[in-house]
Amino acid sequence: MKFYISSWAILSLIMPFCLVAQDVESFHANLASKSLLLDISRTENQLVVVGERGHILRSSDGDVWQQVAVPSVATLTAVYFIGDQGWAVGHDATILFSQDAGLSWQVQYSDPDFDRPLLDVLFLDKQTGIAIGAYGIFFRTIDGGLNWIRELHPEFVSALDRDYLDEIRLEDEAFYLQEMNSILPHLNRISQSGDTLYIAGEAGLLAFSEDQGLSWTRMDIDYSGSFFDIAETDSGRLLASGLRGHLFEFDKQQQVWDRLETGTKSSLNSIVTIDDNHTLIVGNNGNIVELNGNQITLRQTKDSKAINNAMSFGQRLIAVTGDGIKHL
Repeated sequence: MKFYISSWAILSLIMPFCLVAQDVESFHANLASKSLLLDISRTENQLVVVGERGHILRSSDGDVWQQVAVPSVATLTAVYFIGDQGWAVGHDATILFSQDAGLSWQVQYSDPDFDRPLLDVLFLDKQTGIAIGAYGIFFRTIDGGLNWIRELHPEFVSALDRDYLDEIRLEDEAFYLQEMNSILPHLNRISQSGDTLYIAGEAGLLAFSEDQGLSWTRMDIDYSGSFFDIAETDSGRLLASGLRGHLFEFDKQQQVWDRLETGTKSSLNSIVTIDDNHTLIVGNNGNIVELNGNQITLRQTKDSKAINNAMSFGQRLIAVTGDGIKHL
C-alpha cells in the first residue's frame, strides 16, 4: 500500500521547524542584548553595539535588535564607524572590519599569543585608523586596516619613568625596549576634536596630538588614577572622567585641569554629548552625571547596573550596560 502526502501536508510539517529556527535566532539575539555590552556606534542608518563573547547587534530603531554572525568569540570592547564602514576591536588584539553597516564582519588582525586587549579604535578617515589598548599597545593603519603596524610612544610614560628609560637606553637598547613595554600605561580611550586627538589612560595619563597621533604631549594633572574617557563637547568643554567619580575640566586660559564635584565615588566610564548645553557622564552603579552649563546633577538608574557607554538617538539615549541595552 502506498501513501501519498500532499504538498500542503509537507508544508505543514516543515513550517513549525522554520518557525523554531526563527525563534531560536530571536532567542539568541534577545539573550545577547541582555549580556555585557561595552560600546555603541552608528552607521548611516543603523546602531551597532559590541560586547562579551564577540557579540555584535544592530538595530535601525533602537528597539528591535538583530544579532549578526561574527568570526570571533573574543570579547569586543569598542566599535567605530565612518559611514557604513566599521571596525570593532577587543581581546586577543582582535580587529574586525565591516563594509555593510555591521551586517557582516571579517578579521583584519588577531594575535591571541600577544595576550593584550585592544580597548578603543578611531578612524580619521576611511584609510587612517588607530587602535589602542593595554600596556601602551598602539596600532596604526593607513590602508583601511589591510595592514596594522605597531608603534611605541614613550611620551605616554610619566616624567620619572622617562628619565629611567632614557638612562638605560644609553646602555642597552634591547633592555630599553623590554622595559618600555612593561612600563607603558594602559591606553583606555582615544577621541578626536577637529585636528586634535586625545588619549586617556592609566596612571593619570591624559595626552594630545596635533599630527594625527604620530607624536604625543602628555598633559600635567594633579591626579594619578586611571582615566577612562577624554572628550571635547559640542560647546568646547574638554572633559576627562575616571576612577572613583573623578571628573576634570580643562581650563584653556590657565592651562590647568580643574576637578568637578560629581557627588559619586563610582567610576565614570564615558562622556556623552547631548547638545551644546547638556553633557552626560555615565558610569558604574548606574550613575549618570549631567552637566548643564555650570550646574551638575547626579542621578542613578533603578537597576544600578554599570553603564559603559551611550549614544543619543532621536529623543532617546541608548546605553550599553553590564546587563545589556537600556533606554535612558
